[in-house]
Amino acid sequence: MAKPDRLIYLALGGAGEIGMNAYLYGYGPAGSERFILVDLGVTFPTMENAPGVDLIMADIAWIQARADRLDGIFITHAHEDHVGALGLLHARLKAPVYARRFTAAIAQNKMERAGQDPSLVRQAAVWPQRVQAGPFSVGFVPVAHSIPECSSLLIETPAGRILHTADFKTDVDPVVGEAFDAELFRSVGDLGIRAMTCDSTNVFSPQPGRSESGLGGPLQELIASAEGMVVATTFASNVARLKTLAEAGRAAGREVIVLGRAMNTMLKTARTAEVLKSFPPTLDPLDAESVPRHRLLVLATGSQGERR
Repeated sequence: MAKPDRLIYLALGGAGEIGMNAYLYGYGPAGSERFILVDLGVTFPTMENAPGVDLIMADIAWIQARADRLDGIFITHAHEDHVGALGLLHARLKAPVYARRFTAAIAQNKMERAGQDPSLVRQAAVWPQRVQAGPFSVGFVPVAHSIPECSSLLIETPAGRILHTADFKTDVDPVVGEAFDAELFRSVGDLGIRAMTCDSTNVFSPQPGRSESGLGGPLQELIASAEGMVVATTFASNVARLKTLAEAGRAAGREVIVLGRAMNTMLKTARTAEVLKSFPPTLDPLDAESVPRHRLLVLATGSQGERR
C-alpha cells in the first residue's frame, strides 16, 4: 500500500533563538519527501557561552544525509544569521540557491570566498513570479527590514500554501529598500494560507517600531552636540541606517569615513544592485589625519555589530 503524502516542517536552527536560521520544508510520502531549505545562517557566540569560538552554525547532518532530495535553498535576506553559513556548508548540500538581486550578490560573495561556485546562486524575481523546486512553488514577497530586499516566501505545495514571513518591519518609509505593503500582504492572504511561520526578531514586543525616516533629525542634533569625533556603530548590512547617519553627519558639518570590509562591501553591493540610489560623499581614511577630530563622523563595526 502506497504511503500517503505529508507536509513537514523542521527547524534545524533559528526557532526560539536569535541566529543560525535554517528551516526545512518537505512534501511527499514518509521517507521519500522532497525538501527545500529556507536560509542558512550563523550565530555569534559570546565569551561567556563559547570562548574562542568564532561562529556557530546549525547541525545540517539530517538533511545532508538526504541531500539527493533537496531541491533548493532559498535565502530570504542577506543578514549573517540567514546567509552567513552558505559558503561554509553548501558543499555538503549541493542544491541550487535562490535569492533576490542584492541578496544573491552577497550570497555569491560568500560562496566565492569559501571556494564554492558562485554561479550556483541564482537571482530570483519578485512575486508574483515563482521558482519551481520539486513539489514546491516559491514566490519572493517584498517586505521592509533593516537590510534591502528582504522577502517573505509564499511556499505553495499540493497540501496548501505556507507564508514564511522572514524578518520584517511594518515600515512604510524605510529610506532604502521596499516599504511594507499591507495591500500586497492582504492579497496574499486572500489566496488562502494553510500555515504562517513567523520569523521576526522582537515580534512579541508590545512597543511599535520606529520608521527609519524619522531618525535623521534626532541623529543630526546628537552629532552636532558632540564636542569631539563621533563613532557610530550598526549592522554593516543596515544600509538605510548608514545612509541616515552619513546624511546626519554631513548636515552637522562633519566629514564621513566608512571603516571596515563588511560595511564597504555592503555599500558597494547596494549600489551595484541599484537599491542604494544616493549616498553622501565619504572621506578616505588616509586623509582623515588632516581633519580636526570634531569634524569627523566614523561609521565602523563588524558584519553584525557583534561584541569582541
